[in-house]
Amino acid sequence: MNEINMLAVEQALQTYQQFSTIPTSLISYQSNGRVLVLGKQADLEHCRSFAAPLQLTLISMQQNAGSDNNDVIVLNGRKIEIQGYLGNFVLRMSDQQGHSETLRADMILDLNPEPLLTMQLPPAGYLHESISELNRDELEMRLQEMTGEFEKPRYFNYDASICAHGANGKTVCTSCIDACPAGAISSLIETIEVDPHLCQGGGSCATACPSGAIQYAYPHLSDSGNRIRKMLQTFMQQGGEQAIVVFHAEEEPLLQSLSKQRAVLALQVEEIASVGMELCLSTLVYGAAQVVLLVNSEAPALSVSQLSLQLEWLQAMLSGLGINPQRVSLQQNVENIESIEEVWGFAPALYSMPQNKRQAIYQAIDHLYEQIEKTRELVSLPLPAPFGTASIDETRCTLCMACIGACPGKALQDGSNREIPEIFFIESHCIQCGTCTQTCPEQAISISPRIILNREKRNQSRVLHQDTPFACISCGKPFASASVIHKMSHKLKDHYMFKTTRALDRLKMCDDCRVADIVQDPDAIKGSFDPQSPASGKRLS
Repeated sequence: MNEINMLAVEQALQTYQQFSTIPTSLISYQSNGRVLVLGKQADLEHCRSFAAPLQLTLISMQQNAGSDNNDVIVLNGRKIEIQGYLGNFVLRMSDQQGHSETLRADMILDLNPEPLLTMQLPPAGYLHESISELNRDELEMRLQEMTGEFEKPRYFNYDASICAHGANGKTVCTSCIDACPAGAISSLIETIEVDPHLCQGGGSCATACPSGAIQYAYPHLSDSGNRIRKMLQTFMQQGGEQAIVVFHAEEEPLLQSLSKQRAVLALQVEEIASVGMELCLSTLVYGAAQVVLLVNSEAPALSVSQLSLQLEWLQAMLSGLGINPQRVSLQQNVENIESIEEVWGFAPALYSMPQNKRQAIYQAIDHLYEQIEKTRELVSLPLPAPFGTASIDETRCTLCMACIGACPGKALQDGSNREIPEIFFIESHCIQCGTCTQTCPEQAISISPRIILNREKRNQSRVLHQDTPFACISCGKPFASASVIHKMSHKLKDHYMFKTTRALDRLKMCDDCRVADIVQDPDAIKGSFDPQSPASGKRLS
């Protein structure tokens, strides 16, 4: 790397470090040193010398065994359930007869060969270790260090108003729940709940969320993007060219071989899974020639899987723009990072980074699209990308509008002229969550992932389906779509409540005229049918 690039890298990284970010709130823990130790009785004996302030409760995992020590709780075939976090663990042991015993503690030391808690990021205060004379003192020290008062950042913000988790009592989108390696997110049927004490800031939930309902709060997306924008501006002002931005979560990666080819800006982040497609794409448009996500062996498998999905979608977008998709890559080994010889020729973006992830992606796409030959306007994306289109089968749809009320992104709308039954669609709002497909009673809607590169067409409202208004046969006022009335009349024509022509015609009346006709109908007002009788119907006397 030449001297100019070396100076540019130093100045750029200094700018990055000096950028001040918006602080987040704090989550508190209080641990008084109460420890539940679970394992074989021989392993438990190693813990007896643990000193104050640690207070141990020993639980032998051996089945159907007695104990010579009165201070050891023997499991004796009972099932174990563990919930909680540092300072607030609850352990329940229950037998087949339904009898249970509950223990509370601040920490858990799990000495079993396989961990009792299987989430990829276990809660704070839970240690799964083997024990021997060699590491006994180390374990004691680690437990003592977890005794006292602690604080950590609140890593997330949640906006339930744009959450696509559920609608009309149905659970639809579970992206954040599936992506969380800490098991911190639970369903409330139509919204979700995040336990801030279990959340460890993995970031994969915010990366996976299609609507941006969950946002990474430490740091905020706008802070991260603006910090990188300022850094790259300094880099280019100092004469730097063809920067490779490498995001990493742990120790400083060894990038000497790569640095000889290009200027490398290595940025350490709290969690690598927090660097989603919105930040990768924005880093490119702010002036980086290449973006690398460096994942080490300690990264949770769920996080790596989510990042792989994000990059698959992003690389499809880049290909559609005629850009080498390897401009953004995911690497697990520094040695596999290869610089791209082709010069990055796009003018850097100057706009400020938005807080909304979808807006950030669209702004970056628009910036690149303005600078390329307009050979195509849309790009198909792999499933389950959170951008795409919807279509309606007109032979099935009755324009009941259930989909409109359920759509979390307001991509489906009923337009301004309420007298004409019609459904409009704005593609830029669609997050491909599937709420409409699961809500539609006629299974008339289908969705498919893609992105329209042309901003005007992406934001354009287009008609998916419209129908002729049906006018009330009594007063002439339009009150429903013709397809709804025809379908209802066909389905109910053989129902015992609509045996007469007059009763069937009431389906073709507005609410006011229908009530007026019922009052004037001697058969209806006198009770000419028994709603609890079979279809053959016995009339009330």
